[in-house]
Amino acid sequence: MKKRALDISTTYLGLKLRSPLIPSASPLSEHTDAIVEMENCGAGAVVLHSLFENPYELGKRNAEAYAQEIIRAKERVKIPIIASLSATTLEGWINLSAHLAQAGADALELNIYHLSLSPEVSSSRIENYYIETVQAVTAAVKIPVAVKIPPFFTNLAYISKALEEAGAAGLILFNRFYQPDIDLLSMGPGYTLRLSSGAENRLPLRWISLLYRQAYLSLAASTGIRTGPDILKMVLCGASATQVCSILLQRGIPWLRILEQDLRQAMNVFNVSSLKEARGILSHRVVNDPQEIEREEYQKALQGYSRIDVPSWRDEVPICAQTPP
Repeated sequence: MKKRALDISTTYLGLKLRSPLIPSASPLSEHTDAIVEMENCGAGAVVLHSLFENPYELGKRNAEAYAQEIIRAKERVKIPIIASLSATTLEGWINLSAHLAQAGADALELNIYHLSLSPEVSSSRIENYYIETVQAVTAAVKIPVAVKIPPFFTNLAYISKALEEAGAAGLILFNRFYQPDIDLLSMGPGYTLRLSSGAENRLPLRWISLLYRQAYLSLAASTGIRTGPDILKMVLCGASATQVCSILLQRGIPWLRILEQDLRQAMNVFNVSSLKEARGILSHRVVNDPQEIEREEYQKALQGYSRIDVPSWRDEVPICAQTPP
């Protein structure tokens, strides 16, 4: 039996990629040798570790070192190099973005996070901060700009469309924050790194399927992507690319080869020959009443629970022969 030719290529932010596998911003991409290994193991592109403004006046030296990393990576690999930036001031967003674009980055990923605990700050002001930041950056650079956003918006469809109109070429769903625990021994915050699990990819999976075709942006899935079927599901729901991090931190960069093999196997099993042709075929089309989708899925979930044989606590706890006084 002749083996089918599978096309795993994709287009993300207008960039042609050999595969949707993109190692996301992490310490793994701090060294050029590691980026070369990522290319050799099948990465379609690489997002460099994040450059932080801390603040801009003190970060010029770091910005220059980061720019040199871009230059070295571009000299050694052919896949696109995406710079990752997290700034705190409008000046920082503009100047650092222009600096990274001038260094030769193929695209720019804005890691925007605006946390406000003031009851005087409305949700619209926070949304405007995202929109104004994207407008300023896209006016300053000519390379495609993607925005990595958190899921904490009242209306993700609105902010997605607004970011597109502001000039964004893509969205990464979603940013994942490492929230501190409590260390009871020190009676203070406990900073323990918790890598993402496969269960966490349900949130980006759902929102990519809902946003696909509502905003004509490249959508990249992030968080909890650990297997080939995970990647295939994201593409079928509308993702142009999938960012992976935790599984590579656990298994190493060569695991990219395993993920690609797993993806190809899943495509064979489910009769998918081209990711570009299959992208979005399982997404929810634009509907007049999206709440009806939510109600229907909720009802189906409850019906699923009703079919589970839940053991009674009485089967686990011994019944005393005599009631205590």
